[in-house]
Amino acid sequence: MGLPGGLVSDLWILHTYRAIPRDPTFDIDKKIRNLIRTYLDNHTIDQNTAKFLSNSNPVIPVFYILPKIHKSLNNPPGRPIVASTDSILSPLSIYLEKILTPLIRTTKSFLLDTGHFSSLIREQDTIPPDSLLVTLDVNSLYTSITHERGITATRTLLQTSNMPDNSIKFCLDLLKLVLYENFFLYEDTYYVQCCGTAMGSNVAPAYANAYMSHFENNHVYPEELFKQYVRCYHRYIDDIFLIWTGSSELLLSFHQHLNSVHPELQFTIQYDTTVISFLDTMIHKNQSGKLTTDLFTKPTDCNNLLHYSSSHPRATKNSLPRSQFTRLAKIVSDPAILPIRLDTMSQKFKDRSYPARLLELEKKTTS
Repeated sequence: MGLPGGLVSDLWILHTYRAIPRDPTFDIDKKIRNLIRTYLDNHTIDQNTAKFLSNSNPVIPVFYILPKIHKSLNNPPGRPIVASTDSILSPLSIYLEKILTPLIRTTKSFLLDTGHFSSLIREQDTIPPDSLLVTLDVNSLYTSITHERGITATRTLLQTSNMPDNSIKFCLDLLKLVLYENFFLYEDTYYVQCCGTAMGSNVAPAYANAYMSHFENNHVYPEELFKQYVRCYHRYIDDIFLIWTGSSELLLSFHQHLNSVHPELQFTIQYDTTVISFLDTMIHKNQSGKLTTDLFTKPTDCNNLLHYSSSHPRATKNSLPRSQFTRLAKIVSDPAILPIRLDTMSQKFKDRSYPARLLELEKKTTS
């Protein structure tokens, strides 16, 4: 029996995954040990690093589909996940994530989270009233990155650091193992991923960010339409927000340019003159060109806050209202709207049996 269709395209599955005859763990372990020995001998890494990268008792990664119920409760699309914790490639992925993440944070369009995005929008000067608010999203980014382009992008990012050439080469050799040897078990068959990186791998977000940054540097920022009409441009992995000061026709030409660069990399687009959602933020533009932000909640949103009867530590449960109220304070820019959003969130916590006294205390602290 093959991989599951339905939630994801059968054709896409055939393009992305290939069945292999047996468990490749032993062969991969041998390649990792040979690589470690080579870089130990030339003093690129030390014994502690070598020990960290070796997994003497690995588990077999398994594949499953996570339904994207936030997009649709009926026939939701599927997100393919490879559960690779403690697998033979897991230490390599963790090591690479620690190396790449600080470099990703220095890239031009990087967004850390919603709070970071909201603060950037609040800093934005008044924009032309006829500007367009635009969001772009890459279709299935993680599985659309060809290994060759992803490795090139990662090399370019590593070269922005002060790492010695041998260390850069070591990281790229580790990355090649993580990409080309990425395998999993589904039912009774082993598969290897032929294209992209697996969701579930620690390095996947940083790797995808490196690829998108490289794409932007080569095909977005140099584009004349971008230079002429983009007022601001921010990206959270594959979700992009920009302000466009040209016509909608020129915007669609820019969108067409993005989709023409690499056939496997396709962007969807949404735009509006007054309001648009991005991540969990709703951005509004008034008639004078002033931007404000508010909370955006998907129509499929359910109250899945941790119930207060949970066996989690009391300190963990008591910290949740503060974290959610603080999140709202970062997102909601209108002081007249913030108390309303806080009351709505407070009711959600009450519905999950949180003490009213705790909620009132945290609301006062936030407001």
